[in-house]
Amino acid sequence: MKNILIFLIPIIILTTSCTKDDDTATTQTDENGVITLLPHQWKKTLHADGAVSNGHIDYPIYYKDNIVIPTTNGKDNKFLTLINSNDGETIWQWNDSYLPYSSQIKISYPYQYNNLLTYQKGSKSYCVNLDNGTTHWKIRRESSFDVRIYPSFDNNFFNLVDIIDNNGYKEQTATKTEINTGNLTTEVIRSNYSGEYINPDNLIGAITNIIKTPSNSNLYAITYVEPSPGWVVNSYLGLYNSDTQQWVYERKLMAPPTVNSSTYEPKIYNNKLYAWVGKNLVCHDLDTGEQLWIKQFTQDFLFSGFIIEDDKIIANNEDTYTYALNPNTGSQIWKTKTAGTSSRMSYLNGIVYFVGGSTRKLHAIDINTGKHVWKIDGHKLDGENFKTNAVYVLPAKNGEKAKVIALTHLNAYCFEAYQ
Repeated sequence: MKNILIFLIPIIILTTSCTKDDDTATTQTDENGVITLLPHQWKKTLHADGAVSNGHIDYPIYYKDNIVIPTTNGKDNKFLTLINSNDGETIWQWNDSYLPYSSQIKISYPYQYNNLLTYQKGSKSYCVNLDNGTTHWKIRRESSFDVRIYPSFDNNFFNLVDIIDNNGYKEQTATKTEINTGNLTTEVIRSNYSGEYINPDNLIGAITNIIKTPSNSNLYAITYVEPSPGWVVNSYLGLYNSDTQQWVYERKLMAPPTVNSSTYEPKIYNNKLYAWVGKNLVCHDLDTGEQLWIKQFTQDFLFSGFIIEDDKIIANNEDTYTYALNPNTGSQIWKTKTAGTSSRMSYLNGIVYFVGGSTRKLHAIDINTGKHVWKIDGHKLDGENFKTNAVYVLPAKNGEKAKVIALTHLNAYCFEAYQ
């Protein structure tokens, strides 16, 4: 392995300031009793040398009850920073990326195994040791990979990689990568495409998601797409046996053809697979691949997606509403006006938390009633909007109360959770 240059940053120099409870803040509510301002347990400045454009982490990254957030120290210094969730103090900082400024911290799909965190950005792959913030490995690949990576049963992971097949067509395959080294293995999953249409980019098809099935150590639920004329794609579901390298079933159509939108965020719950495809939420029987229901919306779920908690599908749609659906039937339980484009959702003790893209507020909704309990306004805290970065939730532990941590453009704020 090549020698790796690791930038170990003296914590004394770059530690950003933290403050404890703001005694001047008082709880405020709106005319509907929704909380709009809360005293914070602590806040942490994200920028040590003037506020600049920061990085972005879509999904919360936790390690030993602490959290990873993006910070800066001047224009050309973007950091991945582990902070103590109890007081906001910096534990370590990492910025050993290729081209630190133009390749600032942007983590859309992290994969974490024990103390190793890996993510993909174009042709650059990174793996960070979460114990000490050092580079475990980093690799500049010959071509760009999809940012989406998926864990395998042996705790390695799959990269989605474009290849040219024997007929000269481009297809996206799933190639297993070793978590300890970053080396690509010879294990490759490919779909069987019809070849009925090749798009102008010479693409014949692409794997889009790989999900481990919970009850079997060799079966993966795999979604993939084939192009059709007019930049329309057909999305399919298959079940793949990695031991035999055979498909148990394949080509189960998931939704009507969609324009420039494939299958996203499949989740398995009670032996059913759920996903959103274009403007549809769908449910399939995992054993057979047969569709059980499909529900169409006016917009998609691209930015905030959906979660399944307390036997409810909670979905944030671009139509500016949050929905709760019955996972067995797809029927609507409630619908609440929120924000459209938003951060990913985080769930704790019956409450879902997220930052609204249009409101720029920290939203909290009771998933049993669909009612807002928080719409915390960042302007009342530091004159800045909340940012659609990941929202972190930490359950009560060791005498500490449950916490919610969210970022504005200037600071990270820690609040006591609603419940």
